[in-house]
Amino acid sequence: MAKNNKTLVLLDSHAIIHRAYHALPEFLSSRGEPTGALYGLSSMLMKIITDLKPDYIVACYDLPQKTFRHEAYDQYKAGRAKTDDALILQLKNSRQIFDAFGVPTYDALGFEADDVLGTIVEKLREDKNINIIIASGDMDTMQLIDGKKVQVYTLKKGINDTILYDEDKVFERFGFKPKLLPDYKGLRGDPSDNIIGIKGIGEKTATNLIVNFGTIEEIYKQLRIKNYELQFKKLGISDRVIQLLKDNEEEALFSKTLAKIRIDAPVNFNLPKKTFWENADLKKVENIFSLFEFRSLFARLKSFWNNGQKSNLAEFTRVLGSPAQDSLKEQAQPDQLANSLNPISEEKLKETSIALWLVNSDITNPSLEDILHYAN
Repeated sequence: MAKNNKTLVLLDSHAIIHRAYHALPEFLSSRGEPTGALYGLSSMLMKIITDLKPDYIVACYDLPQKTFRHEAYDQYKAGRAKTDDALILQLKNSRQIFDAFGVPTYDALGFEADDVLGTIVEKLREDKNINIIIASGDMDTMQLIDGKKVQVYTLKKGINDTILYDEDKVFERFGFKPKLLPDYKGLRGDPSDNIIGIKGIGEKTATNLIVNFGTIEEIYKQLRIKNYELQFKKLGISDRVIQLLKDNEEEALFSKTLAKIRIDAPVNFNLPKKTFWENADLKKVENIFSLFEFRSLFARLKSFWNNGQKSNLAEFTRVLGSPAQDSLKEQAQPDQLANSLNPISEEKLKETSIALWLVNSDITNPSLEDILHYAN
């Protein structure tokens, strides 16, 4: 990542909350409401902010209505058990957690959270000043990874064991680039979403085909070339697999379509005007923790908040020490300083700048006029 780039963290909210729900024991408030997934979400959110130090955070949601994938294939995700009422309630209440942390939420009717994530990534793909980290509880979003511009921070086990994937790590794991993951699923299928792929083609064969041919479309292009058998057999692809490919072209291409994240969801996305810490309000978080009775998280919240504010202040001071400090010097008129009975030292300027920012966080790059006005 470029050194001075801003970092946007996109949260796959549904996946994270779902993981937290199944990873933690059931907690009940004194009102009898389930809160375990909300506790896990709050804990995970603080960990994500601590680990990734984002400038901006945005949460993306699934909606309960059916999506375009269900319309195209009525068996999409059909194998999944009915969502527990306790999880449904916590999914609804989770938006209160994000609101307390000052994290905006996005969703789109007829689309999944992954499509909302993909659309936001696409909107920012050409922005050289923003790097993106997608925080998710599953692997579906890995197809969006792009070099180190777009990475995926995902859970390995529970809610504390995490890994950060960039393009190199995806290649190391699968043997091909992230953009080919929908093709891989198109061949192998994805039981968790009930995407059928080609029955009889497993992980090893699918990997072999993708590594050597790339896309599903290219595989079928090669199958139509004269004497194609020689090329396929040279790669260790059996007659049985060749026949499976021939018999299931439509299924493979359709499965790829289902697996591919859309980048055209109707999302009116805007990067937040303030960074996370500029917008952070400890009192709001304390209030929501009190509401859900997260007593054991209060000590951690205090430490998290203090460390985060210190880190943010250190970053602000670093910025003041370079371009911003230079701008203060440039803005100072000669007669303002020369005629002063007590010339202002650079150190005092810096201290006053920080004090002004603490009083009014909207003023992140104060001019000399701002400082003098504040001092008076």
